[in-house]
Amino acid sequence: MKIKIALAQINPLLGDLDKNREKHIEWIEKAIESKADLIVFPELSLTGYSLKDLSMEVAMKYEDEFLAPIYALGKKIDIALGFVEIGEDKNIYNSALFIENGEAKNVYRKIYLPTHGMFQELRFMGRGNKIDTFKTKIGRVSTVICRDLFHPSLLFLSYMQGTDFVLAMSNMPLRGVAGEIPGIEKLVESSLYTYSNFFAEFIVFVNRVGFEDGLGFYGGSMVSSPFGEKIAFAGILDEKLTIAEIDTEEIYRRRQSFPLLREEDINIIKNNLDRIVRGKND
Repeated sequence: MKIKIALAQINPLLGDLDKNREKHIEWIEKAIESKADLIVFPELSLTGYSLKDLSMEVAMKYEDEFLAPIYALGKKIDIALGFVEIGEDKNIYNSALFIENGEAKNVYRKIYLPTHGMFQELRFMGRGNKIDTFKTKIGRVSTVICRDLFHPSLLFLSYMQGTDFVLAMSNMPLRGVAGEIPGIEKLVESSLYTYSNFFAEFIVFVNRVGFEDGLGFYGGSMVSSPFGEKIAFAGILDEKLTIAEIDTEEIYRRRQSFPLLREEDINIIKNNLDRIVRGKND
């Protein structure tokens, strides 16, 4: 099956829900014109990143009426966007919403929230505790958010559930500028190539651009194939809508030529994790 995924490498305005919603609508309409099947926005695309005490003011439930115009467009194209979610426990989360056929298909809550150096996420938001896959028109999908991408355990858990596409939505700041390619871009790309190659899946990485509260975001949105190859790239620093043309047959070809998934024994993994948790390493 051949599909098109739109990478929405945008620069959201900090705390301005109305203008950010307008931008989402504009870019979704562009993606529809391009006949894309899915559009993916960055982490916290509706709110901006450095919210701190603003987090409570921009938080909403995933079915909030504010999102109605986006849900309406979701009848024409699948949509993945980032927002601050009010959970059923009245806590707030850095979450990703996946819309299919105009309805909420999945809500993912960021698990690993960095709180060191320039990062203060866990001071203001709760952490998620579940990574799963869900069935969509394009295949089985999982979502991770920014720092989650650097925890291989989460990608492995997704892989063990047979995911075809990982949506990696990010607010990755620019760091390690010592050559033509920023160090953080090299790290992200090498991670994507490794995961997608060994796990035989597509990884759709969408990172924001722009400056906010002293942080600069580099973009670098891209898609890595099940063969560990870059098949779409949005460039760095500038807002851009990039259309990735994908053949899902690549997943089948990779899993047949490199059949790691059917070799895996989840009971071996479970037994060893149980042993490690008990602290028995003898």
